[in-house]
Amino acid sequence: MFGFLVLAGTLFRPVAAQAQDPARPPLDARLSALLRERAVLTRQYAEANAQRHSLFGNKPSKKDLQEVVDALQGIVDKDQQIVDVLNRTAQQAQTTSVRLAATTTQLENTSRGDRNVTAQRLLELENDAQNLRQREKQQLLKQRDLEAEVAEAKQGHFVRDALIAVLSVACVGLAVALRRRK
Repeated sequence: MFGFLVLAGTLFRPVAAQAQDPARPPLDARLSALLRERAVLTRQYAEANAQRHSLFGNKPSKKDLQEVVDALQGIVDKDQQIVDVLNRTAQQAQTTSVRLAATTTQLENTSRGDRNVTAQRLLELENDAQNLRQREKQQLLKQRDLEAEVAEAKQGHFVRDALIAVLSVACVGLAVALRRRK
């Protein structure tokens, strides 16, 4: 039995080293290989279990029983490796799931933030447009007021110019009248 364990340890050491190697094959390939190895061990068990070398007839000898035990131990060890690979697969799936959930949450938060920024920017633009319309109305009112003032000023200039013209004519008339009197 001890010899089988040493042999199994020697055979499985490369597998353990490969499990730590970052360049190891994908888990599906490792699982397939382990299942093939288990099938070989199962055939070895069946062969060992079928052997009957006893001196007392059709019974297994002590050596036959030891080979059966060794084959069963190999199957148990292989099953443990398969379970380890399945556990790693489940752990990687869980890690991937957690990572995807975190990424989804981050994307949702980013999306929500982007929507908020977009809505805020849109509100700012609407406010700017409303402010521009308000200023335009104010400018139109100022322009109308200025046009009214210009019209009043023109009216005032016309009256002033008319008074100046009338007074000028009156002054000229007085100057002419004063000259005639002299």
